[in-house]
Amino acid sequence: MKTMKTNILSLTLISLIGLTGACTTSNQENTGGLKTIHVEVDNIRNDVKLSEFAEAQIIPLPTSDDLLIGKIKKVCASDKSICISAENTIYRFTRSGEYLGKISKHGEGPDEYTSITDFIITEDDEVAIFTLGKQALMFYSWDNRLKKKIKLDVSPSARITRMEDKLVINNGNKISNTNKHVLMFIDLNSGEKTNELLPVDEYKAKYLYSIESNTFTPGENDTTCYFYTWFNDTIYRVTPNTCQPEVAFDWDGKNIPTDYYRHDYPSVVQFLDGLTEGQTFGTHFQLKSDNYLMVQYEQCRKGHQTVVIPSNGGAPINMKEAHIDELGGFPLDMTCNAYYDNKFPTGYNEAFFVVQPMDILDYVEEHAPESLDEVKKKIKHTSDDQNPVLLVINLK
Repeated sequence: MKTMKTNILSLTLISLIGLTGACTTSNQENTGGLKTIHVEVDNIRNDVKLSEFAEAQIIPLPTSDDLLIGKIKKVCASDKSICISAENTIYRFTRSGEYLGKISKHGEGPDEYTSITDFIITEDDEVAIFTLGKQALMFYSWDNRLKKKIKLDVSPSARITRMEDKLVINNGNKISNTNKHVLMFIDLNSGEKTNELLPVDEYKAKYLYSIESNTFTPGENDTTCYFYTWFNDTIYRVTPNTCQPEVAFDWDGKNIPTDYYRHDYPSVVQFLDGLTEGQTFGTHFQLKSDNYLMVQYEQCRKGHQTVVIPSNGGAPINMKEAHIDELGGFPLDMTCNAYYDNKFPTGYNEAFFVVQPMDILDYVEEHAPESLDEVKKKIKHTSDDQNPVLLVINLK
């Protein structure tokens, strides 16, 4: 039980010191109607317990010979269910983790998808899968029946979300040839394009890029969402008819300067090579409450970073690793990887993290062996090949 899946979860015994008198290191200002949040990235608090700023619960996923989930690529959630894509299959569970069924139609046939590039949960709680090989959005009922198909001429890096009866597409680096718009809207009933939004500067347009993290964040209702572009530090609030700048971020003045885009770089690689270490871009809002804002950003040569910013101006909190200090009532001091491919925002203030049960048990066996049986019950332990546990967090 000593094997450690360090690429997903690192488990350490944290000696946490009381944090008092945190200085004010982030503030806000309004310039020309656009709110800017200033963040001092060199004064980020580390070793902070998750319970200080978030509420969390665990959802063990059942395991059987017919239900073994591989690498999780995306998690979506509705009021009724949780849907997970893994190994070209969509699995469906209740909000408490009971298995409800799956979509498994991977193949080359007319009613099959060649891959799951992305997917959405529809208004009637079924699934629509964007499959790149067929350049189509394919709608399935939970009895694995193909209900309809909408052709999509989009980029391989496109990402999608839904707002009521509209599909919103981030077309990545395949923007409109005529007017350089990034966002495309498709009517999910007719399949017709209804709108294009977010015109971009012709210089910046050459360097647009969509990574595999979620480029959309659900809004506060079903008619809004939030969006960012990779080489930008502005979050946009999107409705089916509008795309307006919502908030900009100043990362210690390390943002890419505007005139940098006006150089003629042959490719994105040369563009990145010209940046200096620590320069920041790609700010992505992920969660929001009255008291906190969770934001992901990219630092040149340092990779993805995630911080939680208090609305009262307190010091930002490092979320590269989430320090879990309790698990279903059992106190722990574990660190959970908060990297972009292990963190899935599914609502305005809800995100899912993937935790491996054997790593939990390894930690407990080493640090609190007398509680091992109790923890096994909490995570519904069945075997060493048990499916993951989902950690669900909401900012306080």
